[in-house]
Amino acid sequence: MIAYLIRRVLYALPILVGINVLVFLLFFFVNSPDDMARTHLGQKRVTPDQIDQWKREHSLDLPYFYNAGWRRIGSLAARAKDNTTEFPTAGTGQYALLVETPTSPKNPQTSTVRVQSNQPDRLILPAGFDAEGKRVLPSDTAFLRIPLQIGAPSSSDQGPPTLTLSFSVESPTPIHRMLLEYQGEIGPLARFTQTIFYQRSLQMLFFQYGKSDDGKIISDEVLKRIGPSLSITVPVLLLGLLIDVVFSMLLAVYRGTYLDYWGVTLCVLLMSISGLFYITAGQAMFAKELRLAPISGFDYGAHAFKFIALPIVIAVVSGLGGSIRFHRTIFLEEINKDYVRTARAKGLPERSVLFIHTLKNALLPILTGLVLSLPFLYAGSLLLESFFAIPGMGSYMLDAIQKQDFAVVQSMVSLGSFLYVVGLLLTDISYTLADPRVRLE
Repeated sequence: MIAYLIRRVLYALPILVGINVLVFLLFFFVNSPDDMARTHLGQKRVTPDQIDQWKREHSLDLPYFYNAGWRRIGSLAARAKDNTTEFPTAGTGQYALLVETPTSPKNPQTSTVRVQSNQPDRLILPAGFDAEGKRVLPSDTAFLRIPLQIGAPSSSDQGPPTLTLSFSVESPTPIHRMLLEYQGEIGPLARFTQTIFYQRSLQMLFFQYGKSDDGKIISDEVLKRIGPSLSITVPVLLLGLLIDVVFSMLLAVYRGTYLDYWGVTLCVLLMSISGLFYITAGQAMFAKELRLAPISGFDYGAHAFKFIALPIVIAVVSGLGGSIRFHRTIFLEEINKDYVRTARAKGLPERSVLFIHTLKNALLPILTGLVLSLPFLYAGSLLLESFFAIPGMGSYMLDAIQKQDFAVVQSMVSLGSFLYVVGLLLTDISYTLADPRVRLE
């Protein structure tokens, strides 16, 4: 058994890594960091400098997978015809000037770039620049990366040089930009750790979820909110399972009678009603009219029962229809087998036949649904927690989706995939406890 568990764990590792990579690709390639910044800052009237600042604050200005050491040290947005800005450099090394020039066939733009330094003997420009450090960009140039180099100083008293960047455009709109990057020294390990993939994806495999967009630590929020969610989902699971097994077994025993007919009809009716109806009707009847429970809110400790009693009842009732029909089918298959007839022929009480022999042999499909539902207990209920104002995981996820907090959503997906794999492993273990014929080999 130990060898089987180790093998299953080793099988699960590439699955978790694959899910992690897939989620990363969906979050950061379909929706780039620039798109995330525009979503939070507003699609309209957001400047490129504001986007760059937001990305730096959330560590989204790093490369995706490999960091070659480039870091941005300045930018210049040209709104007027002439713009000049000075940047202190980091000293000797490689630099790159990124020029973004919006172009349009109907409105071509001609731009002139000028790069100067207070130590001209150290500035090495590529071909295309004249003696004054000017370079005219054609009207069809949308993006250009210009390599620069700062050479070694000629004397020891020379400090880091200063670059003077000038941008001249024919029209003040649309915005033209220049970005100055520097390639600094970076260690071999940092080339992979100083990346978006490592900091925002790979670390989640070690349960390091980082911070949300509002600056809160995600793991602390999970620990704080998982209690209210479990206080609802665990009683709903246990109470619902008990009611499902008893009533489904009762319908199976009286198959073909009026009890079975009207029971199945009631189950179909319960399945056909939306969960929103149960919530709104329960709040209107039990909270507003009868005043048996608060309509919303939450408290910790012994006072929490009055807040979670109504959500638990609503969740159990809304899920009875499908569960009873499923379990009824399982018991119908078992109740007419030879071992059941043999037990009855021996004179065993009907209660022992049903709840010992039949239930024990029908546990495998029941355990499959039960154990696989365990990983989803942490997620809570989106509708219940939202309508009853319960500060659990469901409302946390819903708020993150509404705010488009991608860090929280990605963390919840990563945590859910891990718990689901654990649930599959627990399912196999539970089979050996329920049926001695099953062996993990």
